[in-house]
Amino acid sequence: MPKTFIAKRLPPGLKHSKFKKLFLGILAYGFALPALYAQESAKLDEALNLKLEDQLLVRPVVPDDLAPTFTSSKKLDGVVDRQMRLEGDAVIRRNRTVVKGDLITYDPDTDIADVEGNAALIKDATSFKGPKAKIRLDAQSGWMDEPNYELREIGGSGKASRVDFKEDNEFEFEKLTYTTCRPDNIDWYLTASRMDVQQDTNTAVGTNGVLHFFSVPILYTPVFSLPTGSARTSGFLSPTYGRVKRGGVQGWDITVPYYVNLAPNRDMTLFPRYIQQRGEQLGGEFRYLEKNYQGILTAEAISDAVYGKDRWAFGLKHTQTIASGLVGYTDYSRVSDDRYVDDLGKSLNGVVNRQFNQEVGARYAIDGWSVLTRVQKFQTLQPDPTNPVLLPYEREPQVNAKFTKNNWNGLNFSFESDATRFTYKGLFDASNPLYTGRTFKEGNRAYAVTSVAKPYMTPGYYLTPKVTLRSTQYTVDPFPGQADLNRNITLPTFSLDSGVTLERDAIELNGFMGKNMLMTLEPRAFYVYTPYTYQNDLPLFDTADSGFGISQIFSENSFAGNDRVADNNKITLGITSRILDADTGVERLRGVLAQRIDLDGQRVGLTAEQKPTKRSDILAGLSTRLIGNFNLDGLAQYNEQVSKLVQQSVTASYRPELRKLLNLSYKRTVNPVDAKSTTDQYEVSGQWPLAKQWYGIARYNYDLISNQVLNRVVGLEYDADCWVVRVVQREYRNTSVLSTSEIYMQIDFKGFSGFGSNPINLIRFNIPGYEPISPNPAPISPFESYE
Repeated sequence: MPKTFIAKRLPPGLKHSKFKKLFLGILAYGFALPALYAQESAKLDEALNLKLEDQLLVRPVVPDDLAPTFTSSKKLDGVVDRQMRLEGDAVIRRNRTVVKGDLITYDPDTDIADVEGNAALIKDATSFKGPKAKIRLDAQSGWMDEPNYELREIGGSGKASRVDFKEDNEFEFEKLTYTTCRPDNIDWYLTASRMDVQQDTNTAVGTNGVLHFFSVPILYTPVFSLPTGSARTSGFLSPTYGRVKRGGVQGWDITVPYYVNLAPNRDMTLFPRYIQQRGEQLGGEFRYLEKNYQGILTAEAISDAVYGKDRWAFGLKHTQTIASGLVGYTDYSRVSDDRYVDDLGKSLNGVVNRQFNQEVGARYAIDGWSVLTRVQKFQTLQPDPTNPVLLPYEREPQVNAKFTKNNWNGLNFSFESDATRFTYKGLFDASNPLYTGRTFKEGNRAYAVTSVAKPYMTPGYYLTPKVTLRSTQYTVDPFPGQADLNRNITLPTFSLDSGVTLERDAIELNGFMGKNMLMTLEPRAFYVYTPYTYQNDLPLFDTADSGFGISQIFSENSFAGNDRVADNNKITLGITSRILDADTGVERLRGVLAQRIDLDGQRVGLTAEQKPTKRSDILAGLSTRLIGNFNLDGLAQYNEQVSKLVQQSVTASYRPELRKLLNLSYKRTVNPVDAKSTTDQYEVSGQWPLAKQWYGIARYNYDLISNQVLNRVVGLEYDADCWVVRVVQREYRNTSVLSTSEIYMQIDFKGFSGFGSNPINLIRFNIPGYEPISPNPAPISPFESYE
């Protein structure tokens, strides 16, 4: 017998007004008539105007108390106003809820449906199937025996001895299993005595959970929580297992992080950690975000059995809006001892941070002005007493003010003033070159810099003359045996920057590139003049050589900082050529060639007068994107005096598709004066599929001068249906005499645990472009849960 719908077929004996109202509601809803419940017609009309996203998700917005009920079955019996009996492929639908079964007994007065045989309840992306169920439709409450369930939004499924449905989209499982694996390949599953799922709050909390991996129990937890949506939820993150050799101590290093979702704007992550031979360490990170302030607080502590003392680390980054335009901030970090980061640290890129910033200050901005006031100190670690690290000067305090006004009557105007008291907490040894520039124990420095520029800009050329006046005052206290210093220097600087842009159609490249191309020729000339004044008696509070590159060769000062001003009478000539995609403007190739000509020869140096040179090294750079997935960048610096390349670097990257990448770089720097400063290194890194579901990751950084491996990373990733495992081994040099060796393993159970801090971040820092395998099941289609 074909299926029939009571919305189209009126059973005999229909006289009860309530059932008649139900029938008319079904008919009106089916034909979209506005006559359903005249007193509620306005509300219903508004509800029937479904938004596009609601239509795509197949979610009518009619409230449950107004929604009609649809039924279908092969056979329909019973007293209509009291009880209906649907037999054979029986279905009841209301709004987003579908109830199915071999036999459904439905009472309109109580709105309760008793389902026997192949019972099923489907709502949105959640479904339950079992032998028997009892469901109240309006409250969507009831129970089901021995259900098989699916939580499609998170890819979870399982079975239970019973599930109880409660109001507000809540249901409770008893004696359940849970997994995100396919039914034919259940590699892992969780068993629990009870689990309470609240879909409105995206939380699922259970008790007595046991995690099984290939049918072997590997973890027990008395209480656990699972994510039931994309929102944050408390629970364990993926543990990290490692074997580490640091500071002569070798052993297991295990971290089991736990995430605590305190509030929408506050959370915390705990990092219980076990380090073999050293003991247990507890770390934590607390994040907060309020209307007027935000920050991150980190802390960790351990009673180190090897070191014989309690050891700790602390960090705080906090910003707070005090008033409109006024922001206060704190950036403070400190560790217990000089060897902490070498013994217990978690360096990601192989570079060990031994200087910790301790800064408190405030910033104020209004009408082009920005004012900074701060106190800045440092904790500089000294792990090797025989090889001390130079301490920086500290600022106690600093007040800095800047003002910028562009296009002010055609002029660009800027002003900066600064007053700082510098202090030096380190030792002084005039005979040790390490302490060069640390001849003053403390001192005051104030400076003011004013500049005015008049830019002339057209599509084909530009010309920018600029005048700058810098005045600096020093009042400093020397170390014993050194002379006092109270001096002011005032220096003007004039610069003229100019350039031309020529462009033509690169017809000769159209065939090779397969599209229309443009070529440019952009010559540039930059002149700067600053008179000479003796500066070798001045301290070096915050100044260093700015290096030599494309950006520095076109600058007004060859020093970075405010304690040295280079004497200039220099012209820098350069030329740039680009090849562009005429349709999109994407740059496919860029070449740069530049050299600086010194008409007088610079004499000012960092610590002593330097020998004047008339011409700088020649710089040449090349960057290509000719093939969409292949990038090549190169830089060369040629010294005419020694007739050789003193710096060369090449970087290549190939990324044909996601999780396929190769990086290659080579860098060589030659110091003609000091051979010990010469560096010669190459590096290879990448991520590549090795076989089905297997990925290899690696980085190899080698120094050709010392014949040593500076940083080596080797790892494997396996992407199963519902879990991911990654193993990473790394070895890097902390100093010339210290090295660290680590091996980490991490398992992600998709849809059950999130990422831990290692080794995902470790790989990202070491392999540019690395893409981790997603820990979440694939998202469902909007139509997957359609019934």
